[in-house]
Amino acid sequence: MSDRTSSKAPEAPSKSGRPSRVVARSPHNPLRFFWRWVAVPATLVYIAICALVMLTLGVMTSEINRVDRDRGSRSIAAALDTSVYQLREQVSDEAVWTEAYLNTYGTLNPAWLDSTWGSTARADGHYDTVLVTDAEGRILFGESTLGPLDGQLADHFSAVPEMLTGLATAIAEEGDNAEIGNYVRNHVGPVTIAGAVIRGQASQVAIPAEAWRILWLAKRVDDTTLKDIAMRFHVPVPRLVTGAVPAGAQSLALVDAAGAAVATIAWRPLQPGDAAFARAAGIAAMLLIVLGVLIFALLAAFRRSILRRAESEERDWISARYDRATGLPNRFALEELIAGEVPRGDSELEIGVASIEFEGLKDVSGSYGEETAERLLDRLADLIDTALDRQATIARIGPDQFALACTGPGAGKNVRRFSEIVIELVAEAVPLDDLRLKLRAAVGIAQATVTRETVGDALVMAGTALQRARESGDYIVVYEPSLEDSRKRQLAMQADIRRGLDAEEFDLVYQPIFDLSVGAMTGAEALLRWPRRAEGVLSPVEFIPVAEASGLIEELGLFALRKACADLVKVPNLKVSVNISTVQLRSPTLSSRIGSILRETGFPPARLQLEITESFLLAQPERAKATIEELQARGIALALDDFGTGFSSIGYLRQFSFDRVKLDRSLVDGIDDDPVKLALVESTMIYAFAMGLSVTAEGVERKEEAATLMRLGCREFQGYLLSKPLSRADLDSLAERSQDLLRAS
Repeated sequence: MSDRTSSKAPEAPSKSGRPSRVVARSPHNPLRFFWRWVAVPATLVYIAICALVMLTLGVMTSEINRVDRDRGSRSIAAALDTSVYQLREQVSDEAVWTEAYLNTYGTLNPAWLDSTWGSTARADGHYDTVLVTDAEGRILFGESTLGPLDGQLADHFSAVPEMLTGLATAIAEEGDNAEIGNYVRNHVGPVTIAGAVIRGQASQVAIPAEAWRILWLAKRVDDTTLKDIAMRFHVPVPRLVTGAVPAGAQSLALVDAAGAAVATIAWRPLQPGDAAFARAAGIAAMLLIVLGVLIFALLAAFRRSILRRAESEERDWISARYDRATGLPNRFALEELIAGEVPRGDSELEIGVASIEFEGLKDVSGSYGEETAERLLDRLADLIDTALDRQATIARIGPDQFALACTGPGAGKNVRRFSEIVIELVAEAVPLDDLRLKLRAAVGIAQATVTRETVGDALVMAGTALQRARESGDYIVVYEPSLEDSRKRQLAMQADIRRGLDAEEFDLVYQPIFDLSVGAMTGAEALLRWPRRAEGVLSPVEFIPVAEASGLIEELGLFALRKACADLVKVPNLKVSVNISTVQLRSPTLSSRIGSILRETGFPPARLQLEITESFLLAQPERAKATIEELQARGIALALDDFGTGFSSIGYLRQFSFDRVKLDRSLVDGIDDDPVKLALVESTMIYAFAMGLSVTAEGVERKEEAATLMRLGCREFQGYLLSKPLSRADLDSLAERSQDLLRAS
């Protein structure tokens, strides 16, 4: 199994410039959801909105036109009825006239009739035809614009019997004042006609029906007449039509008293809805276009957001599984890759895992920088991959740790063989640009049969074996159950430490720090002890590593800081040194928590000195620099502890702004007899003094060592030569008699 052989690996370059080792996820289209559930539905909704708006406008247009047509029909019908009514009114006025009565009943006076009504008819005024008939419809007098009329009324107009019957019925129901009016047809075309019985004043005796003289006034209906009616009543101009009504026109049939159609008039409706639709549709179209542009813009923005989110998720997926510097899978990805090869179901898989730690990488980082160390690991990954012929998966599971994994039958033997190849490879100096860097490898191997859920157990076992290899100095340690017993003891001790913190079993002792140039005690280093442990006193050498591995060192460190500040707050002019672990330094809340402790105890920040080891500087130099600056901003001094235990400690004095350097016991021991140590310490002190740093020598146990260091310029000393670690009470006593002790020493 090798992550470098996958065809899915993208060709994005890594920091080293060669193809990335990242194995991409299964291809997927991040826009599938967008198109299926956002873009297409939004487009369909937009289309539906457009259609609905236009349909609504169309319905409104149709309804407006329908209402207008109905109103137009009613208006034209009312206008025509009004013209008929006006003719009826006129015939009623003309018929109720005593002089007319005298000239029509008894002896008919044609001359009077012609001068009175005939001249008006010929003039084509309100009527163009006038007739006087008897009750049977025989014309007694007739005149029109076309000349005199005679004979029967039915010879000239339609539906005469029905009109005579209607007049008789109206008189019977309404009295002698009744009149009738209808549309009829003559040889020319449609005519409006009205009739009433001629009579004198209302007091006149009623006339028998058989003696009636009936006055008829008629007016032809033509386009001119219809136009006049339209202008008077402000309605659409109707026209007489013969045959089919033109498309789109409205029509109205004029019927006579018999119910027969005498003519058809038609007109073009105003169609106000069409104009309203044109205006509204224009506005709606503009709004819909704006809405469409907005929807498109939102969809485009949403699409870009999805793509950016997909890219971000892909980056996060890669960051969560692959080392940024080398492109190798991390621990999580390694477990995923192995679990992916386990058959589905309840199947198991034989695997072999090797956890490899490269000793000396911290020295490379300190001497040449973190980037060089990362490039060295990247180079090692290439060399190992080539040496193993890509037959194993390589992963980076720690700052200086790789892992090899093999699966299938013989996985344990294969991973052991591959581990030996790696050890031989690392034994030779690794070329990197103009450098040749040499490391040492320690390997822990575990062989197990795992399921998808227990892959991580094999890595834990390999880590346990690596811990034993690190402690024993062996190159390779294969996991055995007995190693698990050791791990369980560590877990038990972790629980013991937790209980000890809760039960206040821990305490502090203080080892004084003396400035021999002035003969005074200037400070004290707080050292953690476990004196009240139920199972007996336990050395810090035993419980501190367990606390660091479990993270409990953070609680222990804060306990030590709080107690030291509370104990020594009232001791004037005494600087207190407290060790800060790498675990604490990684916490982003360290500075604020220290500030809270100083406020609670009232301890001056200027009297507090925190001691940091170089392991944190190597692991996280940028974070270390920021933390140091943040603490110094609070007025707290920082000291580089155990200086000289690392190959490249002097590089940290250039890179970080320490206030003090504490020489490790390994440099101080026997310095008076070792010219190499003497030269190293001398050059270190010259460099430190040039940077304005103070120097403290730790672990001074012989007068000759102290004398040699003083000749080199060292002023501050700490060690059993001057004082062992003391309780708080003994420290107070020593402070009072420090001058006497110094003279005696």
